[in-house]
Amino acid sequence: MFIDVEKIGEADLVVTDESMGAIGGIFIPNGAYLKYQALVQDQCEQKGISNISDFNYRIPLPEDIDLDPEGGIGITDVQGISEIYIKSAGLNVDQLMRFK
Repeated sequence: MFIDVEKIGEADLVVTDESMGAIGGIFIPNGAYLKYQALVQDQCEQKGISNISDFNYRIPLPEDIDLDPEGGIGITDVQGISEIYIKSAGLNVDQLMRFK
């Protein structure tokens, strides 16, 4: 998982809703995420999720291309809860099959 070109952590993403083209998983942040964590948590408190309109979240694939989900990419990081969750929706069938 990236913000722009900076890697902020990793996640094992799985299909969570095939009909919606949705994937999700537990996010394991690295040290770079700490620069953004307070802002992400504020965004989650205000609207429930920090999404691609807040930061340029990117999920790269092994072929050096990024997922391009119609529904965007978001992080849910609530202060006081240790589990951070990534989700994305609106993936096309080809992209979704990579996570099955």
